[in-house]
Amino acid sequence: MSTTTSTPVFTVTKTKPRGDRANPTTEYSALLRTVRDAGLLRRSLGFYYAMFALLVGVLAATVAGMVLLGHSWFQLLLAAALGLILTQFAFLAHEASHRQVFQSGKANDIAGRMIANLFVGISYSWWMTKHSRHHS
Repeated sequence: MSTTTSTPVFTVTKTKPRGDRANPTTEYSALLRTVRDAGLLRRSLGFYYAMFALLVGVLAATVAGMVLLGHSWFQLLLAAALGLILTQFAFLAHEASHRQVFQSGKANDIAGRMIANLFVGISYSWWMTKHSRHHS
């Protein structure tokens, strides 16, 4: 064990005037225009319907597997799969809470409430309150 201590080294960087560099706001506006023109911000309702249907099917298969396996250690594998499935349902509810699924805010609230409360087992109202504070 050593009794000597080392002094940390700090580097001081002086800021410089903007000079020839572009304005970040202008750069962002150009990027946003490119993204919008490419259609990357359009809602993909078909994706959400397909994902929901797939998750319901996989959830049903997992529950059927648990029933068929009975009291077996293999149920632990299905429990891990169930955790992943419920997390994906939570992501769908999260997308609805950000108004990304449907055009209407009311439709997004209904979808988010149904998915969060019925599939994930979490209160949508609690989630919205907590999540709104997180984003403010």
